[in-house]
Amino acid sequence: MSAISRGFTNPFRNRARAVVVVALLSLVTGFLALMVQATLASRQQIASMEGRVRTLIELREAGAFGTGGFGGDKPIGHDRFTTETLQTAKSIPSARNLARIDEYVYAPQVDPSKKNAYSMLIGLHPGAALRAIGEVDYENARIVSGRNLAAGDENANVAIVGKLYEEQRLRGERQLALNGKPFKVIGVYTTANDFGDNHVFIPINAFRETFNPGKRLSKIFVTVDSVANVERIVAELKERLVDQADVVTAPEAVSTARTTLGTLAVSSAYAAVLLFAIGAVVTVFVMVLSTRERVREIGTLKAIGASNREVVIQFLSEAFGMSALGAAGALILALPFSPVVSRVLGVPLEFDRNVVLLILAGSVVFAALGSLYPVIQGMRLSPVEAMRRTG
Repeated sequence: MSAISRGFTNPFRNRARAVVVVALLSLVTGFLALMVQATLASRQQIASMEGRVRTLIELREAGAFGTGGFGGDKPIGHDRFTTETLQTAKSIPSARNLARIDEYVYAPQVDPSKKNAYSMLIGLHPGAALRAIGEVDYENARIVSGRNLAAGDENANVAIVGKLYEEQRLRGERQLALNGKPFKVIGVYTTANDFGDNHVFIPINAFRETFNPGKRLSKIFVTVDSVANVERIVAELKERLVDQADVVTAPEAVSTARTTLGTLAVSSAYAAVLLFAIGAVVTVFVMVLSTRERVREIGTLKAIGASNREVVIQFLSEAFGMSALGAAGALILALPFSPVVSRVLGVPLEFDRNVVLLILAGSVVFAALGSLYPVIQGMRLSPVEAMRRTG
């Protein structure tokens, strides 16, 4: 039997131990890959968010609180923050530096037939970002089925609903009633956050026709053409909109989000380090135990002419074979657990090429660490010493 064949079959001399070890390696390697991906996804989300919000300014009704602008969803009749506020913002001296202005109007909705079924109805112009309230990154909503609002939907009774809203309220139906009017559901979005996934977005013209809010607005988002102009435009908006609106730069509005994502990234990194340590310890311990159990066998092989090279190949085959089985198990586990971990951590995770590569890389590292001790011991061990140890 060749050294490679012996290496691959050695772990199964003790089948119970082999099953336990492979199961542990599968769990550790699979979750290690997911934790590393969560760390990277959190950091990418922070970078993406910061890159996007550096030129974003948020306007909300003076005295409203929270990034959701609660206070802007008061009963109709509060008219300090209106379309006139929007026109004032468009008329500031630096208006030429405004790359984009998006206005939103909100209305809370409670479904009395379901426990804690609260959502927010949001009117916006087709093409504006689906800015969900109360999530970590309020611009990361992405369409998961159907389509987004598009040109031509300005006056249509169509809606984009959150994934949680669809699951809890629609349950497969593609139509909902808002203030007695039917709206066709044309798309479903997700933010990987339950609160953020519990909204309904409709065209702002259809919103006004359905809920009659008059000129009232709830939020205005101003995108500046460059970072260099943000400070000047903020000052001009504050001067023009005094007592009408609070002017908040996006970095201020998402400071909590940055902290939350940063904490998540650090926690995921610590979890990854811990899992890596566990996987390394398991692999090394098993290989050390295997080596000590077969000291006499190694000595006999050397006595009948086996070279150090053959001994090294045998142990490398054993370590890599065991890790390969762990990698296969990790791939099987990672597939169903990716969406679960994504939902728990609130960051987008998918079973993709990166997860596969992370699992394979982790398995190779574990195998390399696990084979280090037996390779060194096998090369040093002489047949005479082997017989003396087991005599």
